[in-house]
Amino acid sequence: MSLKQAVHEKIMSDVVQTVKKNGEWKVMIVDQLSMRMISACCKMHEIMTEGITLVEDINKRRERLPKLDAVYLITPTERSVNLLKQDFSHPINNQYRSAHVFFTEACPDVLFNELCKSSSAKYIKTLKEINIAFLPYESQVYHLDSAETFQYYYNPLRQSGRTMNLERCAEQIATLCATLGEYPSVRYRSEFDRNAEFAQMVQQKLDAYRADDHTMGEGPQKDRSQLLIIDRGFDPISPLLHELTFQAMAYDLLPIINDVYKYDNTSGEIHEKEALLDENDELWVGLRHQHIAIVSQQVTKQLKQFAQDKRMNDGEKANIRDLSQMLKKMPQYQKELSKYSTHLHLAEDCMNKYQKHVDRLCKVEQDLAMGTDPEGEKIKDHMRNIVPILLDQNIMAYDKVRIILLYVIHKGGITEENLAKLVQHAQIPMDVKCIITNMQNLGVPIIQDPQGNKSFSVGIIEDYGTFQGIAQVRAGLSLSRLCSQLSCLPC
Repeated sequence: MSLKQAVHEKIMSDVVQTVKKNGEWKVMIVDQLSMRMISACCKMHEIMTEGITLVEDINKRRERLPKLDAVYLITPTERSVNLLKQDFSHPINNQYRSAHVFFTEACPDVLFNELCKSSSAKYIKTLKEINIAFLPYESQVYHLDSAETFQYYYNPLRQSGRTMNLERCAEQIATLCATLGEYPSVRYRSEFDRNAEFAQMVQQKLDAYRADDHTMGEGPQKDRSQLLIIDRGFDPISPLLHELTFQAMAYDLLPIINDVYKYDNTSGEIHEKEALLDENDELWVGLRHQHIAIVSQQVTKQLKQFAQDKRMNDGEKANIRDLSQMLKKMPQYQKELSKYSTHLHLAEDCMNKYQKHVDRLCKVEQDLAMGTDPEGEKIKDHMRNIVPILLDQNIMAYDKVRIILLYVIHKGGITEENLAKLVQHAQIPMDVKCIITNMQNLGVPIIQDPQGNKSFSVGIIEDYGTFQGIAQVRAGLSLSRLCSQLSCLPC
């Protein structure tokens, strides 16, 4: 079962269907996290079928509906709980008739006691914790919607509030395990001290959930799972590289915001189109982890096959220019053809960026990450390849920072004098230079140890350059040689 499906079933069965009454409508109240959870996993028509007539944000001004019950799916934070209490603070002027409250995770005792003592308590018919406090981003990918955690984890100046933030993240991860029915053994990278602290928090949360549900992690022929806790310093190289798989490349090079891709449409009346890149798009799901050299071929091939299956005369024509003609001839297939159009445009936009300068960057990045050229020969003088890029004014400062960081990591740190020279040649603004020096907070050696010790290693590397395929694809894959250290961990 996919992560999205598991969350979908839990929301529908543990929240929506438990308060359903035939012939009676209810309104659902959500906050930021629960709204994103529902948007990711449920469709509005599914919720309406179960008696929910409206979904509203608790943080916004809402119309009074005193004849309807409200279903609250909210995080147990001080703000959300206070807003819930406000909705029932005036007996003659309450927002709703009564409340069914579902917290995404365990409610802190302080907030629980405040809620029980408030005047709103007598209007609460249901009070339950459903233990889903994470965002299922893809079928096998989740995130915690906590951008500030990175600062708390690494920034030595952000100590205040750090423990509270990490406790919250540990709780979210525990709810993920509870949703999946797993009680994993916890492993962590010991080279970074904070990992041990965080691992202990996660273990305590897991033990608490296991105490409430002794079946957690059990089942016929079920092996105990493992939860790996690693920090960004475990592999600082991978995010510096220009990745050439479809999804990573598109999100790195194109202005995709909230998974929405905008492009100029040449095959219809609407000049600018928007496309949501999510798991409802089967073509996207099938292509997103493919190398860009394969993607264009696959889209064209599938479009030709689609045209042939639908007996279109233009089956051999499968490009952006001819899609408009296909749409005019077969308007009933507009939805399907629009998907092909979107991904042809997306692949073309990626390739246009790649051919401008990214191809040059990829070669140098891979050589620095591997320490060898595509033929496996050790590179003796990296500066010969680096300097032309640093001097090129058409290349953005952030891309130059990537090259400098890869070089510094490869060398195990360099002197302050040499770093200053690289920054000067590349014309890196001072507010951007801090990106380089701040990498030290991840445990990455930037300024060389006075004794010249090199304590950082990129670990085991696997070469993907021998992938079978046409010459063009093989050449493209030589720019994707580095294998992330995560895939090299022993089982």
